[in-house]
Amino acid sequence: MLRILFLGENWFGSCARACCYALRRAGCEVADIDIQTIAPQWRRLRSRGLARLLRPLIIREYNQLILNTARNFRPDILLAFKGSLVESRSLHVLRSWGIKLYNYYPDTSPFAHDWQLAQSILEYDCIFHTKKFWFKSPPAGIDQRRLVYVAHGYDPDVHRPASVSIPPIEHNRPAVLVIAGHSAEKERLLSSLVRSRPKLDLAIYGPRWNECSQSENLKPFVRGYALYGAEYARAISSAAICLGILSGHVQGVCQGDEVTTRSFEIPACAGFMLHQRTSELLEHYREGQEVSCFASIEELNEKIDYYLARPEERRAIARAGHKRCVPAYSYDRRMAEILRWHEQAKRIVPPVAATRSA
Repeated sequence: MLRILFLGENWFGSCARACCYALRRAGCEVADIDIQTIAPQWRRLRSRGLARLLRPLIIREYNQLILNTARNFRPDILLAFKGSLVESRSLHVLRSWGIKLYNYYPDTSPFAHDWQLAQSILEYDCIFHTKKFWFKSPPAGIDQRRLVYVAHGYDPDVHRPASVSIPPIEHNRPAVLVIAGHSAEKERLLSSLVRSRPKLDLAIYGPRWNECSQSENLKPFVRGYALYGAEYARAISSAAICLGILSGHVQGVCQGDEVTTRSFEIPACAGFMLHQRTSELLEHYREGQEVSCFASIEELNEKIDYYLARPEERRAIARAGHKRCVPAYSYDRRMAEILRWHEQAKRIVPPVAATRSA
């Protein structure tokens, strides 16, 4: 039985928890360390200031816990989901104990926000990533590591068709639903949408939407908080149309991500997905049959009108998208890819230089 030490957040609905539980369902013996049991999740300004002062102590305690757990558990693999607060020297020690070091990194760049992660991520034996654009333009330094693409997925414990007999928060079943963190590109697109149709039944959930101060017309549609877990699934199941909007995708031109976690979670919940059109999305779904797409604000408006007037066609596409997604795009399948890669890598003599794998 493969023994895995897993690092990542363990709250219900997190992608890290989904990966951890998928590994257990695959028959692995998993010891997981939830970073949130060490690092305080404080939100108030003064509390965050105190957390910054305590950060060196938190990092020291977290890394000591990793080493102590590895010493007692004796894993074959360390799999870090992102790997925040993990120190390079801890990874050196774990490698000296014969433990394979893997990182499943789902974000755009490990160098954007965390200087410590920017150093430690270069110490992993393999980085499993979700960004196909890394093949052409990986972040500097990472191109010297072994990179393996593994797509986003959905959590079968969370993302599934929900009973809508219990209405979502605020008893709101919107015609058009957006669940996503704020970005300038999303704000511009949605602001254009409501400018052309101010009476649209639209609900926007997610973090940082209080930042859309430049778009006063969006404020009536912003709910001001994020949805997680069962409430997230129930909201998707309740809405007529769920929008899939990309942070770096403007007027049909992709500037980064072509899919997100929502690209898999919405169909897994049997929601009707109206997604920005990208070549990567269409590798997963058939347009017009399993997903509907748009590339401009004009096309988005047309598609909203079209599908709101055709509920049966909308529901048929949602059912087909669900069938395509489940179980093929689950985190169980994604973790199985990592486990297969590990078994194959054990039979191959390690190369002198790092390579990139599809």
